[in-house]
Amino acid sequence: MDVIGEHITLKRSGNYYKGCCPFHHEKTASFTVSPDKEIFYCFGCHSGGDAISFTARIENCTQIEAAKMLVERYQLTVPEDDAQTFNSAKPDEKRKYYTICQLFAQWCQTNLQNYPAVRRYLFNRGIDNQCVSYFNLGYFPSGPGAIRSLLTFMAQHQILAEDLIQANIVSQGKAVLYSPFEERIMFPIKDHMGHFCGFGGRVYLKDDTRAKYYNSRENAYFAKGSLLYGLDLAKESMQKEGLVFLVEGYTDCIAMAQHGYKNTVAVLGTACTPEHLKQLARYVDHIAVLYDGDQAGQQAVLRMTELCWQTELDIKIIPLPQGEDPASCLTKKIDMQNLIQKAQDIFMFSIGTLGTNFTQLPLNQKLQIARKILLIIARLPQSLKKDMLLQHAAQTLKMPYQALKDEINRTQPHEQHQLHQPAQPAHKPSSEAEVIAPVTITELPKLEKKIFSAILNNIAYVTQYREHITTLLYCLPKPYCTLLQTWLNIVKVNPERALHVLLEQITEEERALVSSVLMTQEEPITAEDFQHILAQLHKKYWKLVVNDIKIKLESAKKENNSEQMQQLLADFSALKQSFLQLEQGTLTKRDAS
Repeated sequence: MDVIGEHITLKRSGNYYKGCCPFHHEKTASFTVSPDKEIFYCFGCHSGGDAISFTARIENCTQIEAAKMLVERYQLTVPEDDAQTFNSAKPDEKRKYYTICQLFAQWCQTNLQNYPAVRRYLFNRGIDNQCVSYFNLGYFPSGPGAIRSLLTFMAQHQILAEDLIQANIVSQGKAVLYSPFEERIMFPIKDHMGHFCGFGGRVYLKDDTRAKYYNSRENAYFAKGSLLYGLDLAKESMQKEGLVFLVEGYTDCIAMAQHGYKNTVAVLGTACTPEHLKQLARYVDHIAVLYDGDQAGQQAVLRMTELCWQTELDIKIIPLPQGEDPASCLTKKIDMQNLIQKAQDIFMFSIGTLGTNFTQLPLNQKLQIARKILLIIARLPQSLKKDMLLQHAAQTLKMPYQALKDEINRTQPHEQHQLHQPAQPAHKPSSEAEVIAPVTITELPKLEKKIFSAILNNIAYVTQYREHITTLLYCLPKPYCTLLQTWLNIVKVNPERALHVLLEQITEEERALVSSVLMTQEEPITAEDFQHILAQLHKKYWKLVVNDIKIKLESAKKENNSEQMQQLLADFSALKQSFLQLEQGTLTKRDAS
């Protein structure tokens, strides 16, 4: 309560506390905290976990770093079981890295004032002094003198050459230090909290034949796939407007901000990723994409279309004139508001782009494009939107609506409960048509959901009926099966802190899943009810389990693997014994313990 209460306002609602989620933009409070279970769960964006998970996400750090923050802030005692792992962590390294980046940005910014030619270049590109200061732009001169100046400046702050090498700011040559950023205009990159964590360097001389941009190498604290340029500066305006403009480059972002569109961010020379969309969803419901009006820009939008079905964001595309980017449009005084008014839904835009000159294409290309469009539509959760897009696709491709509808129904993915052995690798989709979204608790049938909830909410049942619960590894879908196996292992070793240990070990999506289960238990389940549900599940899956083991036995027999055959027969005997006990109602705490 204290940890989360520092970031959002919570109000009591029955046995829980509620408030507006800090991880996505919302008007109606759906962020729920259980003081008894010491967990949180957002029914809007489906994030969840404990105080460590919350701190890690809000501070954009690892679980270990978050735990250390909480220990230092609240002067907590670290459990003996976690002391070794906890003490081996090096959170100070992250702080030092941020400090080095901040000082380097400061040094580059000071240099810029001493190079009129570079300032003139920026001015001619439409970037004024106010924006130079707002975005902390700088310059890295070339030559040994520049390196010596940098080393002298850093030494005043107890930063050594070795530290700069580790931060990938300078490199060690055969005889001297050098930097790939030399003679480049510097664009410091910050995370959403405003920590300097990386740099983009751009050449400005006409005869410079190097790559136009050079970005910091990725490391533990700088990952381009999860960072957005300008987010720290834009997020307040984004929340106020309920909208963010997404562009491709630093100069586009700066130009937009300079012309009043301060709610603008840019990707860092990479395609937009699911993590980018998740970050933006914390602040806004609407994204307007302004990518270059060329083939590469269109391809970037198509890639984004294949991702955005996983979010509830309203994403629109603002088509730019051919050969123009946001910065050039603003410099040429092209009416940006007029372009914004013509924004198209991303799905409509992608269908129109893919369907260009469709009737003139060879048959095999038509089939590829039609299937790609249908795959995009099939993944959408809203049936009404799917139907509207199918109608639009039929008009664009000049194909019968019913033919497209029949095809999408034929390839529509269905959740299958796959029989499997525990601790096997995750299922890999065999075709594009298969669902790739993470499974949520709502996708489990009622009976399976009830038993999974009971197991997580009642550690005593796990201890008392462990052998019979283990048989569920043959019944539950894989995401739940993996979680169950982890839960069984943790409860056996550390039942007192089982929940917190589980939340530390699993992924963010799995934490949300567990939190959802714990928060939505309808009513306590008695031991008698628990046994009854176990019996029902065994009965439901018995034939499938038997068939699965038969197939595996035949395979082992063909391979002459006697050891595997014996193990399968032993597994079958144990399952049969468990099934009979449950069927006859003879299960007791003693025989399961």
